[in-house]
Amino acid sequence: MLGTRLIIADADKALHQQLIDILQRSGFLVIAESNDARSALQASLKLEPDAIIIDDDLPGGSLTLAREIKDHRLAPALIVTSYSDRDMAEIARSAGVYGMIVKPLQEAGVLPAIEVALNFFNHIAALEGEIKNIKKDLENRKIVERAKGLLMEAHGMTEKEAFRYLQRRSMDKCVPITKIAKNIIVTLQK
Repeated sequence: MLGTRLIIADADKALHQQLIDILQRSGFLVIAESNDARSALQASLKLEPDAIIIDDDLPGGSLTLAREIKDHRLAPALIVTSYSDRDMAEIARSAGVYGMIVKPLQEAGVLPAIEVALNFFNHIAALEGEIKNIKKDLENRKIVERAKGLLMEAHGMTEKEAFRYLQRRSMDKCVPITKIAKNIIVTLQK
């Protein structure tokens, strides 16, 4: 993950430096460092990192910060914690955390956690984009269907004739069929 841009939010100086050393050796770019939740959020909003690593004892609330990052869809947040039990994992998951890094830090645990979090976050972003496109397509289909229905009702056309009429008008005017459909809806609903 060479060149991946990270923000580190950690108030523990020894742990902080150890984490930075691991990340820099592996080619990650630490673009900001913070020792409290508020400044970490501000840096995240401003710099738009690829991922944010948060210590669970961060002043200002690590899970609060993780929720804010999730709500703004900024980047995947990972929590660095001493606790590896299921309760901590459930709490972190409910806050929108994409991964946990368990103390004491080991390169073999840090790097895969970041990679998995990045992949999962990117996968979710792609799915959200697909959902948005599907919703838009569905809305467009509803508009075209409504226009076809109005044409069928007003001009006695069959469904096929109404659709072909919309297509021809769209091609003749070089505009999307949904724009033609919207104009017909406005005109025929008066």
